[in-house]
Amino acid sequence: MTRASLVLVTALAARCASRGGVTAAPPTPTSPATMPPVATGQPVPPAPAAPRRSDAVRYGPSALRYLVHRQLHVQQGQAERPQATDLAARIFLAATITGPADSIGYPATFTVDSIVPDSGTPPPLADNLSRARKLVFSGRLLPRGEFVNGVASDSVLAQSLVQFLANFRDFMPRLPRDGLTPGVAWTDTLEATQKGGSSEVSRRAILRSTAAAWEDHAGARSLRLEATSTYQVAGTGQNAGQPFDLSGSGSATVVSFIAADGRYLGGESRDSTSLTVHLAVQGLAVPVTQVTHTTVAVLP
Repeated sequence: MTRASLVLVTALAARCASRGGVTAAPPTPTSPATMPPVATGQPVPPAPAAPRRSDAVRYGPSALRYLVHRQLHVQQGQAERPQATDLAARIFLAATITGPADSIGYPATFTVDSIVPDSGTPPPLADNLSRARKLVFSGRLLPRGEFVNGVASDSVLAQSLVQFLANFRDFMPRLPRDGLTPGVAWTDTLEATQKGGSSEVSRRAILRSTAAAWEDHAGARSLRLEATSTYQVAGTGQNAGQPFDLSGSGSATVVSFIAADGRYLGGESRDSTSLTVHLAVQGLAVPVTQVTHTTVAVLP
């Protein structure tokens, strides 16, 4: 297996959804309003009233354009002979959420206007990224943020870009079931499987999220949403005609901003994954470390 093909295998593993997922445990809220009082011997004042449901921030209809800058640094091989590869691209896209919601969620579309690879991206991958123009994903946005039932306007092209797009399943940050209010904290257990070519990678993550405080971001009053996750990854498949399997673990941190009217205003994430790729034919076990840095900004 060549270095370039191994890089694509690990990129697929890293893009297996970390926020959206097919299975999620009910969140466990731990907002200050619901925590038990500490015994101090003094009279305990009554807890403040829980925010009304109408005060909570939820997703709703919107139409925004985004610039997503995704950078991947992959290092593979033994310490004495490491091989490093850097992949990066800027994704220009539009997200449209329309109402009213149906029994599943809001009708939603993600339109990829273009993908511009950074200089230094290997030519075969850069050429493939440059083909992504007016690629549309249509589906439903659930109230908690998962994009489901997504159908691409060009399924073949979408599959070839799965390392960078991941079908937008986890593009929107996950919100608690009753909406977002300052101080609320919750935990989700997420499981997802992603296919790319003849490869299949599964990921199980524990995601812990907190709505920190109100801030001004991108010209709007927004709640700062902080999340951390740890996860396990496993997969099998073929690459360049050679079978492989992989396993490993990783962690991620995400900061997102949700406007008071429910618009996602971007953020930043860092993801670090350590994998071992087993190449059965060669009898090799190749250690791979990948670091992904993603920023999302709203365009005018």
